[in-house]
Amino acid sequence: MSILFFLFLLKTILFYSFFLFSVLWDFRKKSLPKLLLLFYSLVGVPFFLFSLWQDFFQGPFQLSLPFLYSFYPFLFSFLLFLFAKCSKGALGCGDGLFLLCCAFYLNYKSFLFLFLSGLICSALVSILLFLFSLKMKKNWKNLSFPFIPCFIPAGVYFFVLLFTPRT
Repeated sequence: MSILFFLFLLKTILFYSFFLFSVLWDFRKKSLPKLLLLFYSLVGVPFFLFSLWQDFFQGPFQLSLPFLYSFYPFLFSFLLFLFAKCSKGALGCGDGLFLLCCAFYLNYKSFLFLFLSGLICSALVSILLFLFSLKMKKNWKNLSFPFIPCFIPAGVYFFVLLFTPRT
């Protein structure tokens, strides 16, 4: 087996360990530890640079749209982080940092799928919590839930794709 296989295997193991730790930590504590984000961000930078090198710099370099698309997840995550800072808690800073760290491991298509599936799942959870609070006659404005576990369906989908034969 080639060295590329082992690099991609290591990247996959690191991404899923980060994903699992983040989801579990967010469920239990409703926050993410800074050391977890820092460690996986620093480890993810070489993998991101390697994927750029593999996709765009093995031949003569041309500034193309797919090259620019590879930076969109970072821009989007950074803007989400700034929105979290400006909104004073409407969206947690950990959510923006989680997506920023995921941008090191995922390409732009996978990142977009991860984010959109998280939004759809959080909308469904919000509707269910609202209906539950109406049924139990509780104040629904005091309910909250962590956002990062809403990415579980996308994580499961990515995991299934790992073992699906490609044609």
